[in-house]
Amino acid sequence: MDIPTYFAEFDEAFWRIGSAGFWKLECRQVYQETGSASWEAFCRGDWTAALRLLDEQQPELEAYFDRISASGFRHHRVRIVEEPVTPYLQWEMHLLQAKDRYGEGVSVLTTDRLAALGVTLPLPDVVVLGREVAYQVHYTDQGQLLGATRHTARAAVDGARAFIQRLHGSGEPLASYFPRAIAGLRPPNQPQPGA
Repeated sequence: MDIPTYFAEFDEAFWRIGSAGFWKLECRQVYQETGSASWEAFCRGDWTAALRLLDEQQPELEAYFDRISASGFRHHRVRIVEEPVTPYLQWEMHLLQAKDRYGEGVSVLTTDRLAALGVTLPLPDVVVLGREVAYQVHYTDQGQLLGATRHTARAAVDGARAFIQRLHGSGEPLASYFPRAIAGLRPPNQPQPGA
């Protein structure tokens, strides 16, 4: 599916997900977040502005997750992390921390923890919308969205959801990962003292 078709279909199905919930497996260490003012500030090297712009998104995020809750489903994300984290991932973790605070259940799975589960990389990026559909999302090597492959067979949808649920349960909640591994990092792309 091309991007406009994927977005239109996704948006139409999203708000009728139901109790099976939304499950996302996010694996790449770099994405192109075109259209995000915070990401664009990050790309310019303005870390202060990037974080300020994320803070300004808080009311919008709160309203979005309130709407999800009112629609009767939950939003879950498994974030695969290769350490040391990329500058992009350091930025994204700040965004995910806000989403997690407002109701997205974010679970972090480092590659060593993934290996302990017997799961090898690379893994595809996958989103599962309830019991209806799963999408394998495709990107360029630089992390630019290309489109998606739709899967509607019940076994494929249920299998993808069960796999992501297993990973989610084996990961570390972002609420404990962020203060331990991200909060104390220097702004990305800045030299270490004395370097």
